[in-house]
Amino acid sequence: MAFVTVNGAEIYYQTYGRKRPGQAPIYLIHGATGTGHSNWNKVAPQLAEDFYVIVPDCRGHGRSTNPNMTYSFKELASDVAGTIRALGFERAHVIGHSNGGNIALVTLVEHPDVIQTCIPQAANAWVSPDLVEKEPPIFDPDFIQRERSLWYEELVNLHAPLGENYWRDLVLMTVKEIISEPNYTPADLARVSRPTLMIQGEVDRVNAPYKHGQFIARYIPAAEAWIPKGIAHTVHDEIMTEWLERVRDFIARRGTDASEKLYRYRLERHQDSRKGIFDPRLNADGVLIGTVLNEEMQAEVLKVLDVPPVENKLKVLITKETPWALINRPLEDVRRKPSILAERVSQARMGESARVIETNGDWSLVRLEHDGYSGWVHSASLHICAESHVRTFQSQCNVIVSAVLAEAQNDEDVLVQRIPFATLAYRVDEKEALSFLQLPDGRIWKVRSQDLTPLENRPTTNEDGIKRTLDLIQRFCGVPYLWGGRTPYGFDCSGLAGTFYSFMGVTIPRDADQQYLAGEVVEGTPAPGDLLYFGEKNEDDDSVHISHVAVSLGGDLFLHSNGADWGTSYNSFDLASKIYRKWLHENYRGARRFR
Repeated sequence: MAFVTVNGAEIYYQTYGRKRPGQAPIYLIHGATGTGHSNWNKVAPQLAEDFYVIVPDCRGHGRSTNPNMTYSFKELASDVAGTIRALGFERAHVIGHSNGGNIALVTLVEHPDVIQTCIPQAANAWVSPDLVEKEPPIFDPDFIQRERSLWYEELVNLHAPLGENYWRDLVLMTVKEIISEPNYTPADLARVSRPTLMIQGEVDRVNAPYKHGQFIARYIPAAEAWIPKGIAHTVHDEIMTEWLERVRDFIARRGTDASEKLYRYRLERHQDSRKGIFDPRLNADGVLIGTVLNEEMQAEVLKVLDVPPVENKLKVLITKETPWALINRPLEDVRRKPSILAERVSQARMGESARVIETNGDWSLVRLEHDGYSGWVHSASLHICAESHVRTFQSQCNVIVSAVLAEAQNDEDVLVQRIPFATLAYRVDEKEALSFLQLPDGRIWKVRSQDLTPLENRPTTNEDGIKRTLDLIQRFCGVPYLWGGRTPYGFDCSGLAGTFYSFMGVTIPRDADQQYLAGEVVEGTPAPGDLLYFGEKNEDDDSVHISHVAVSLGGDLFLHSNGADWGTSYNSFDLASKIYRKWLHENYRGARRFR
C-alpha cells in the first residue's frame, strides 16, 4: 500500500497507468464520505490507457489518517497541492466529484500553481439556502443508521481503518463544512486563469436548483460547462462513456500550456467555427496536431507558439492543391454528415463555387466560397474544374433568375429542372423569347426570357431597388418553412433574408446571429428592407442568442420564414393587429442594414 505524508496526515493513494514524460497526471478526488476506489474504480482504469492516474483517499477517509479530526475544503485542497508535489509532479489535471468537486474548485482558486486543468463536477462555489435546509437531515448519523442501511454499511466498511465509530464523526464534520463553505464571489472566480471544465447533471438534486455549475462557468474566464440532459449527480457513473470522451477531449484541447494559449487565441480570433475550423493542439510530446481551415491559419498557429513544434502534424483542410468546383444543378442540399438523413445545414445554388475538401464516394465535403459554410453535398452535384474556370464562368454570368422558379428545358424541349429565384446564370443566346443558359459543365438549357433579369437591370440597395425586391419576395408568402432552405422550394429565416439581399448583389452572412453582428446598426425606426432580429435571453448569464430574422416592410409590418406558421408569412408589431405575435415583440433585439 502506498502512503505519502502531507500536512501531518498519512495520505493513502492508488495509481493506474504509467508515467509519461512531459505529461501531467490525472488526480481524482472522491466525494463526501467516499474513498478514491469507491468513487473512481470504474473510471480510473479507463483513463489510465492515456494518462498516469492518481487516486487518493482524502484526509480522514478510508486509509488516510486525520490526526487533527478536521474536515475543511481548504485543508483538503492544501493536501491535494501537497500530494501532487510530494509525488514529484509540478501540476496535475485535477478532477473532483461532489465534495471532491468543491475540493478541486478550492484547489483551483487557492493553489493554481498545481493545476494543469481543472474539472469540478457537481460542485458549488457558494452555500445556497437549500443546502443549509436539506443537507443536515440527510447527513445525520442516526438517520443514516436507521433509514439508509446500504449507506451505513458502506460508511462502516470504508472507514473501518480509522475506528469503529469514526464514520459518525466524519458525517458530522462533513455536513458542517457543506453548510459553511466554500464562499467564493464572482470576483474570486474571475481571478482564475487555469483551464476549467464544469460538469453538472441537468437534474442533479443537490446543485441544479441553484445552477451552481452555471455560476462557476459563468465567472471563471474561458471556462466551459457541460450540463448533460436528464442526468443526475454522478455523471461519471451514469454516462461513463460520454464522460470519458468529454474529459479526454477537454484535456486534449487545453491540457498543455501551449494548447491553452492556442485555445485562448481561438476564442479571441476564430470563435465562430462556421467561418472555418481552427482547432490546433500541441500535445505533451511537442507535436502539433489538430485541424485548421487553411494555410493562413496554419501560419497564425506557428506565430502564436513560443517555440516551433517538435513535429508539425497539423491538418490543413484547404491548400493551393484543394480542388475547385461549381455547383452544377439548380439546387443542392448541404448536409452536416454524408447521408441523405443528416441535417440540412444550408443549400447551394447553381453556379456558386466551392472548394472540395474530401470526397467519399457519392458524397463530397465542400466549403462554399460565398459564405464560408461547410458541409456534405452529392459528388454528382459538382463540376470539378480549375480555379480559372470558376472565375471565368462567374464573371460571364449576365442574368439573374427573377421568376419564383424558372422552368428549364433541354435541347429536346423536355422540362428537366426548375431554377430558383436569385440564381446567377450565363446566357449565351436569346431567340424568340427563349434564353439559352450555359451550365458550368457546358450543357445548354432553355428558359423563358421573361423569367430572367439582365444584370445591368438588377436592382441595387437604393430605395427603388429595395422596393422592387420587396415586391418580388412577397410572392414567397406561403412557401413552406425549410431548415437550411435558401430557395422558393422552402426557406429558413436567414435563408430568406440572405436571398433578399443576394438578389440585389449583396452577400451577407448565412445565419441570423452572424448577420446581426455584421450589419450596420439601425437607429430609430427601421426602413423597408432593413433586417429585424429576435432572440431570447439566456437565463444563466443574461446574454442574448439571436435566433431569428425578418425583413422589414416599413412601419410595423414584416415578412419572415418562421416555424410558428411553418412558412413564409407576415407579422406586425402593432398590438391591435390580427397578425401581432407577443414573442416577436418581447424578443425583438434591433435592426441591421446591409449595403
